[in-house]
Formats: sequence, structure tokens, C-alpha cells
Amino acid sequence: MRVFVAGATGVLGRALLPRLAAAGHSVYGLARTPAKLLSVENMGANAVRGDVLDRETMSNLFRAYRPDAVVNLATSIPLKLRINPSDWEMNDRIRIDGTRNLLSAAREVEVRLFVQESVGYICTSRGDEWMDEEAPRSQHAFLRTTLEMEDQVRASPAGAVFRFGAVTSADSWHIQQSIAAMRRGMMPIIGAGEAFISMIHAADAAHAVVCALADPLSAAAHTFNVVDDEPVRMRDLWPYAAAMLHAPPPKHVPAFMAKLAVGAVTLEVLTASYRLTNTKIRERLQFNARYPDYREAWRQIAQDVNGMEFAPPIELR
Repeated sequence: MRVFVAGATGVLGRALLPRLAAAGHSVYGLARTPAKLLSVENMGANAVRGDVLDRETMSNLFRAYRPDAVVNLATSIPLKLRINPSDWEMNDRIRIDGTRNLLSAAREVEVRLFVQESVGYICTSRGDEWMDEEAPRSQHAFLRTTLEMEDQVRASPAGAVFRFGAVTSADSWHIQQSIAAMRRGMMPIIGAGEAFISMIHAADAAHAVVCALADPLSAAAHTFNVVDDEPVRMRDLWPYAAAMLHAPPPKHVPAFMAKLAVGAVTLEVLTASYRLTNTKIRERLQFNARYPDYREAWRQIAQDVNGMEFAPPIELR
């Protein structure tokens, strides 16, 4: 298949492009700068220059390359912990306008499958309850554009919404910041750490997309939780990760102290509970995770970070 990937140089894109090429697909990776275009080529894909916010360019590119499938991983996630609403403005534009432009171009060339990256925390926090793809979506203000983006894709017969869990990978900025904080003894467990988190290693997230492309008819017009097999409570996750990294055991801190450090919005995300099931994607797309739980994922991360250069650590203040 001819596969067009937006967000080709992000964490998920870097995991996906080599796997698509290895699976025999003709891959076209979208990027905006010379350095990122070269990165796309180095991953075995065809580099395509453009911006998802430019509707005319997207239309012209799709008419030129005639993709059979589109994978939209484009985001602009703020690289900071204390986040203000204004920090999300570019990501909001990419979610709404960028997705609309890609969908419009995809309709023109009648793509068979349009895979859209979304997030598991779009659903309402449910404590210890298991959550499938029919779980009620949250109406929180900061999720407004993600909700609208999902609705756009779900209206397309070719659309498949992939709700990724918390993506783990040694080359993720957020994971690197977590590791830096753990090594300094500054990665706390908020409150009792009862909340569940559902995770997915970037390699498994990429594998899920490959599974969808192998069976477009089963993927199109469906929403999938793309998570590992075992959601984990925060009180179990961070001590294990710290042990793998030979870092100090994390301490528990009250929620009000965490709020002072990271702000109300980030605190709400960190303390919400998401116990997502991956039954649908396993059964419908024959997806099986190479890293089925947090233990396997963090063992791999601990191996991968040896010798890596990290982004400068942020200060929690």
C-alpha cells in the first residue's frame, strides 16, 4: 500500500516509519524542515515537504502521491509540565484544522483507511472500572478539540480512531523528563497512588497501526483502545520504574503540593484513573503487544537509556 504519514518525525512516527517500510509499504512521511525531511529518508520513507495546516498543499500532495491509506500522528504537545491553556493553541489547530485538511484531501483520492491518533484519557475517569471504547467521553474544556477531531474522523467511512494509552519510549521527551526526575528523587506518587494508568510502548503503538493497514476493512469506521494488557496503579508503576533505573524509591506527596508544582490541569490528568481494555483491537485486528505490561516496557526503557543524551531536565517550580 501507499501510506501517507503526518507527524512522521514524532515519537510514534519514528517507531512507525521503519516498520511500515519493513512490511513492504511505500511510505510517504510529511515534514516541514530540511532536518526532519532527512530524518524521514533515513527511516526508509519518502520525504514529503508540507504542513497539515495548509489545505491546498495537502490536496495537491494527495493528488500527486495517491495514497491508499493515511496515518495522522501530527501533534504539538507542550514540552513542559506546568501547562497553561494557551500552550495548547497550536495543538488545537492541528487537531481541528489539520485533521480536516487531511480528511478532505483523503476523500478526494478515496483512501481506504484513515488512522487518526487520539488519546485514552478522552474518556471520563472511572476509578477501578474497566473502560472499553464505548465508555463515556469527558466533556472537559481542555479536551474540546480532541472530541471534535474524533467526531470528524468518525464521520468518515474510512476513519479509524486509535486512542493510545500513555506512550512509553526511551526517546520520548516526557519519559526522559520522568527518568531525570526519578534519578534526582523528584518523581513523586500523588496521594495514595490508587489511580490506574493504561500504557503502550511506542513499538507496540506502531505495530497496532501496521495491523490496521493489514486489514483496512476491519479497521475502518471503528474506534480502538491501543493499550497494553495490564493497566497499572501509579503506586506500583513508579517504584518499579525507579528500581529498573537504580533510582531512589519515589515518595508519596499530597495532591495540594503537586498542584503547586505542576498546576491544576496537569494534576487532573495525573490523578485521573484510566483502566482501559484492549480486547477489541486484539480480537478485531489480531494485535498482540510485544510489551504486554509496564514491567516489560520499563525493562526495555532501562536498557535503551544507557548512553543516551537526555533533553535538559525541567525544574518543578
